[in-house]
Amino acid sequence: MKSDKTIPILTNRGMRLVLLLLLVSSLFLNGGCWNKVEVIDTIQAEGLVFDLENDLPVMSIQLAKSSGNGESTSSQSNEPLIITQTGRSFTECARNTMLRLPRLPVWSHAGVIVLGEDLVHQDMALLTDFMARNRHVRKTSLLFVCKGMSGRECSEAELLIEKYSLAGLERLIRTQEKELGIYMPVITHSFLEKLATPGVQPAVPQISLYESEGKKLLQLDGMAVFKDRRQVGSLDEFESRGYRFLSPKMISGGFFNVSVPDQDPSGYEKLMAIELTRSRATISPLIEGDKISHIQISIEAEGNFYEQNFIGELLTLDNAAIIEELINQEIKRQITAAIVKAQALNSDIFGWGHMIYQQNPALWEQLENNWPATFAGLDADITVDFSLRRTYLLDHSFEFRE
Repeated sequence: MKSDKTIPILTNRGMRLVLLLLLVSSLFLNGGCWNKVEVIDTIQAEGLVFDLENDLPVMSIQLAKSSGNGESTSSQSNEPLIITQTGRSFTECARNTMLRLPRLPVWSHAGVIVLGEDLVHQDMALLTDFMARNRHVRKTSLLFVCKGMSGRECSEAELLIEKYSLAGLERLIRTQEKELGIYMPVITHSFLEKLATPGVQPAVPQISLYESEGKKLLQLDGMAVFKDRRQVGSLDEFESRGYRFLSPKMISGGFFNVSVPDQDPSGYEKLMAIELTRSRATISPLIEGDKISHIQISIEAEGNFYEQNFIGELLTLDNAAIIEELINQEIKRQITAAIVKAQALNSDIFGWGHMIYQQNPALWEQLENNWPATFAGLDADITVDFSLRRTYLLDHSFEFRE
């Protein structure tokens, strides 16, 4: 038996009406362009500097000066513009720049952030909150700490060759890591993460001033060691090399000298130059019962024999194993120096406490409150296995005719 009910079918006109209603209603779900800014109304930020002056927050911003509308570009148009403002908060400092600047800075373009010396020696809770929560602060920006100078002095200093000194710091530290292998670049996200993670403290590259031909120039100079949101000390160049060897990630690039025991009677120090191609550290805390026995550190590295500063055949098949052992001892010395300095500062910049937390949370709960003192007394068993891969020298040492 057939039903008398009919099923309504939408006509073409009805379909168009439904689609129109759907499109109109979707407009209410769009965020729109409420924060749209025209490019001509902006100016590019190259770097940010945060510090304290008279216990008040101060911020310097280095801007790329651009030509105005209708102006021709000249060699002067790209010189940096530096604006420094104070306020009761770092957000107020940033907003106060609008009292002098007719264009809106593109804050997120700043690839370098520098922390002033007065700021880092006090509790940085206010700054870290600002950096972590402000969407305009780029979390991949490289971080540096001033040494022996204020943030204002840093923003006004120059960097060799580079037009924008703060932006040039990124190229400087990445180049030295590849060629020298002393200081490790640190991004803002990594710094904030270590401040918020139990059992690990951050270490950040430092920059200082030197004078040349009457100009104040920037240079890399050590690493700032932090504890409880403030700087407590520094690693020198030798200790910074050791800290880099203890990185949990594979490192590549670097250069260092190794002393040769057979010294000249005149006191001349014989050295061989070694190029590091790669190195990886395996670190594990050895736990016995409810105590930490020691920290086991194993380094596997390889590199090349680059140069020697004396005449004679040093690199031979018979000497290869001896050379590798000398390199092992030199790397161990660098690592030991970094550990001794960090323990003297009671700052676990290596993250050993966090390793214990991941491996044995119950034990970490017992150690956490007194971890700085426990860390300072830990012994480390270091083994290094370095392998020579090639040499940049000729087959035989150059011989002079008498």
